Amino acid sequence: MAKLNDYKLQIFKFEMYGFLKNLRFFEPFLIIYLKEIGALSLFQIGLLISIREIIIYIFEIPSGVIADMYGKKAELIMCFVFYIASFSLFFLGGSVSVGTGGAFGIFASAMILFGLGEAFRSGTHKSMIMRFLDYHDLKDSKTKIYGRTRAVSLIGSMVMSLVAILFVLWLPEIGYLFLVSIIPYLLDMLLIASYPKYLNERRVSTFNLKHFLKENIESIKYTFKTKSVRKLVIDEGLYQAGYKSIKDYIQPLVIALSISGGLVAFGQFSLEQNKEIYIAIIYAIIYLISSFTSRYSYKVARKVNHFTLINGMWLLTSIIALLIGFFSNNLFVIFVGFILIYVFLNLRKPVMIEEIGNASDTTKRASVLSVEAQLASILLVIFAPIIGFLADQSYQLMFFVVSGMMLVIFLFNAIYNFKSMRSDS
Repeated sequence: MAKLNDYKLQIFKFEMYGFLKNLRFFEPFLIIYLKEIGALSLFQIGLLISIREIIIYIFEIPSGVIADMYGKKAELIMCFVFYIASFSLFFLGGSVSVGTGGAFGIFASAMILFGLGEAFRSGTHKSMIMRFLDYHDLKDSKTKIYGRTRAVSLIGSMVMSLVAILFVLWLPEIGYLFLVSIIPYLLDMLLIASYPKYLNERRVSTFNLKHFLKENIESIKYTFKTKSVRKLVIDEGLYQAGYKSIKDYIQPLVIALSISGGLVAFGQFSLEQNKEIYIAIIYAIIYLISSFTSRYSYKVARKVNHFTLINGMWLLTSIIALLIGFFSNNLFVIFVGFILIYVFLNLRKPVMIEEIGNASDTTKRASVLSVEAQLASILLVIFAPIIGFLADQSYQLMFFVVSGMMLVIFLFNAIYNFKSMRSDS
């Protein structure tokens, strides 16, 4: 049997792909950039998030067909072209005069291109790793290789947050982070081009719209007609959409606190630079803790009943949102609260995936998980503008509403599970 050491160069390339992909230096500052430089309201930012999710939803499955027609290497290179074009438009959007209304159109175009990049990228590289493992008879090392590549990707996220501090201090403004982020994406394009030809897997294929729609309808029917699957998919879709809707509002909150309190921890830098340093450090810590939590979540899952853990996260997240609402002027509470939200997500996600897989027919697991991802995207399309509108009125109001909704879902699940247990007995 082949040994991993015989293929360490290609495995190193897989790891570097994830590392470079996560060097989006603008990511911790995106909301700040759109709100302050782009002069957009939080409602408009929510609309931009909806646009991105709609594009991802529409092109998620057709992108797989494109990979079959033109090859996986070609599709990944194409996705980086979309990303680079998106980053360029994000940078240009910040130079449009405030009040002209043109910035939103440029940012919307950037989000469309970003969504295309996400749709074309998702799943493609994982399938190339699977092809590599099959080709070299390394299937027994699947978990080890996936674990290594994911670990390096998370290290990339942490490094991105810390290096971003140097860039925001050195560059004229944070908009230039979009241009800097093009460099690792160009390197990733070259890296993908260096992959061996057998990983391309190009073959002739045609897109049959009728068959495509039929398969989607059948997957949706199975998911929502099967009671146990339906409940899990809706629960996970709601949690993912809720989490994604509120997670980035740490940025404007930190800004508001910094301005109102005149908080300057790094005396040699300006107030604006201090705000950017805070956010970068917060994201670096979040990525580090998320990596640790995800790695050891299986140990918690062994000791706690899965459904207690799944539903308990609704209650705990509701409490955290409530506390952030009450103490929205306390940087320490906000910082700890958002870290805990990331911890809850990374504890909950692996357990939910396992439970959805256990509840689903073995031949339909992939389809069910696809429906769950699509449901989360649709819900995010709905939630993002609403959350943004509430945040425009008051951050406290936004977190109180989110907390109340999560508490209602927790109570509903608790009552539903109690009734199910009684009927079973």
